[in-house]
Amino acid sequence: MDEQKDEELQEEIEEIEQTAEQPAEVPEQPVETPEEVEISSPAEQPWVPPEKVKVEPIEEVVENAPAELPSKLVEQPRHIGAPVPGKIERLKAFIMECRRVLRVTKKPDKQEFYTIVKISAIGIAIIGFIGFLVHFAKELLF
Repeated sequence: MDEQKDEELQEEIEEIEQTAEQPAEVPEQPVETPEEVEISSPAEQPWVPPEKVKVEPIEEVVENAPAELPSKLVEQPRHIGAPVPGKIERLKAFIMECRRVLRVTKKPDKQEFYTIVKISAIGIAIIGFIGFLVHFAKELLF
């Protein structure tokens, strides 16, 4: 199953690389240049009050149009005891992830096992010692 996905991804990568190697066809358009261009600095332009400046709207806005809400925001009635959509899909995804993890893991050899046991024992001993110190301090102070 993973091999099929790998092959499909490899094919898609090859297609993308082939299209990237081909030059894109851009139609040539003549560039229009104005004959006379007047460049004036803001200091040369007369001051105009903001109330007299005409501003044209970029898009026409319909004022009486009802605003449409995304489907995620629309509340839908929920029935008690009805299955929540997506639970089965999440469960299937969890099971697939567990299978993948179990395929990747391996049984530790003897040396790895002893190392894990030593580290675990040291951790348990440290936690026990801290607990002893707390209990001892409590007995002395109270």
